[in-house]
Amino acid sequence: MRLICLSVSHHNTPVELRETLSLTSDAIDRALSKFPIREGSFEPILEMVFLSTCNRLEIYALVSLQQEGDENLNSIFQPVVTYLRQALEIPTHPVEPYFRFYHGNSTVEHLFQVAAGLDSIAIGETQILGQVSQALELALQSGSARHFLASLFRSAIHTGKRVRNETEIGRRPISISSIAVHFAEKTLGSLTNKQILVIGAGKMGEHAIASLREHGVQQIILVNRTYPRAVELVAKYGGEALPFENMPVGLKEADVVFTSTAASQPILHRELIGEVMFHRPHRLLTLVDLAVPRNVETRVREITNVQLFDIDDLQRYVTTSGIGNHQNIAHAKSIVDEEVADYERLLRVIPLIGELHKKVEHIRQNEVARTLRHLSNPDPEVLEQIDLLSRALVRKILHEPTMHLRTETNQETLNNYVDTLARLFDLSERESDLLLKKEAI
Repeated sequence: MRLICLSVSHHNTPVELRETLSLTSDAIDRALSKFPIREGSFEPILEMVFLSTCNRLEIYALVSLQQEGDENLNSIFQPVVTYLRQALEIPTHPVEPYFRFYHGNSTVEHLFQVAAGLDSIAIGETQILGQVSQALELALQSGSARHFLASLFRSAIHTGKRVRNETEIGRRPISISSIAVHFAEKTLGSLTNKQILVIGAGKMGEHAIASLREHGVQQIILVNRTYPRAVELVAKYGGEALPFENMPVGLKEADVVFTSTAASQPILHRELIGEVMFHRPHRLLTLVDLAVPRNVETRVREITNVQLFDIDDLQRYVTTSGIGNHQNIAHAKSIVDEEVADYERLLRVIPLIGELHKKVEHIRQNEVARTLRHLSNPDPEVLEQIDLLSRALVRKILHEPTMHLRTETNQETLNNYVDTLARLFDLSERESDLLLKKEAI
């Protein structure tokens, strides 16, 4: 078996390609409904989890080798690529040159860093941990994730919580929205006296309003398709709520627009912005598009006195400015490294423990059966007591070695325990050693 991850993310893939793979929960559910457990296709794929956010699509999979000893990476990853093409029912060929593949324990390291917020545009951002949890929940509901990936993702979620609870990253959270506000100030100067329009009242929209308030902005208009949600947020943070159909009114008044809706197609077209600018030809309009897929049609850049920035512009700003939690990464990475080591240790010993218990249980059953053959018409209660006694003996005998294996932190000592136990009890080669071969391509 192999643990692998196929990743498309902001690190190397432009937003115009990422947005073609941006999946809603319903789309993921439909894709997982075609999982091979149900249809018998793509036999090498044993378990699978989709992680889809604004800036990444990742497929984590446990795959079997097509033939014993097959170490060809293409043969390992190809079933997942094929599954992605067919399950999503959208063209993936333009994006495939940007695929990044993780293999073995580099997959573990990558997922733990993602859950900790260390792989995000905004280092330590808070939304990703919930998105990792949701990805696992969807996979469990569909049956595509079972014991192995469930254990992996729960360990990653635990790691993400530790980073947020034990480091400055958690105590000083940052978001894409707050970076966008910083970026707008860097580009335009103080926003205090600017008229701001926020489109979208989800998490990113709320974070944008909160950050604007922290920067002293007073004039905020919030537009949302669900008007009561907009009213709710302005009651909390201040500002004015505007029905979605009145958005052109807000655009005519705005100096800066932050947009972050979940629309699958642009909601701000060249024609609309052109009409808005006809009424204010000499006044600059700055559009900051946080959404993926993008909310603003790129052709608006052709309009005089309109400047448009998208999520890739924000990433470049983060890279060049150093804004964010970069100074707090070292402590967070040390926690991730510790948790990865713990997970790998458990991954190595748990299959061995299971195999040991299975072998001893087989011996127990055979010996109980052999003993019972010498008894004539035994009382059912006696049979039950014999069974209970034998089970209790097995549990007590195996308890100490099991605990030593689970709790040993010295890798050399653990390796000695594992190798000795495997030889003494004639246990088979451990799949975990193959699972954790480290590669990323």
